[in-house]
Amino acid sequence: MNINEIFFYYINNNLQNPFFDAVMPFITDFGGFLGLFIIVIAIILYAKLRNRQTLKKIAILALIALLFSDVIAYGLKIIVQEPRPFMTLDHVRLLIREDDLLAFPSGHATSTLAVVSLFLLNIEDLVKKHYVIVSILLVVFAVAILFSRIYCGVHYPFDVLAGALIGIAGALVVNRFKDRIFSLLKL
Repeated sequence: MNINEIFFYYINNNLQNPFFDAVMPFITDFGGFLGLFIIVIAIILYAKLRNRQTLKKIAILALIALLFSDVIAYGLKIIVQEPRPFMTLDHVRLLIREDDLLAFPSGHATSTLAVVSLFLLNIEDLVKKHYVIVSILLVVFAVAILFSRIYCGVHYPFDVLAGALIGIAGALVVNRFKDRIFSLLKL
């Protein structure tokens, strides 16, 4: 058994409890591409309706980071072709239905960290007061999503780590070119 499998079993089997069994399948849905896409679109619409230009611009960047990062993650999934833990290991507690049979990297981790990182990189522009509290809440949200993927039995820890790094890198790239993006989009 390798270190990835040891950590997987520790989280998936040894940390089991009724509270996590009830909450983690629900939490994990918020980290998927579609869930985050809907959330970011809702933020863009809210910002447009409330005339909050900075929020709108940052949310558009988050949407671009989400798309950019997920294209990379999807490409890697096709290249690597790693099966999910429940397909190769015994005694996996599978708490959700998973139709995508490829595990590496975690798309949920990629999507979550792309969006959360983009907002964190610009948090002081978005939240004048209490930006530390909002930052902590965003980090807790991201950690909960990442943990849920392992707890629910659909990813190894390394899948989640790789996805998180791809999402962070995608957010950093998009943020680095935000002025050009704003110019191209006439924002």
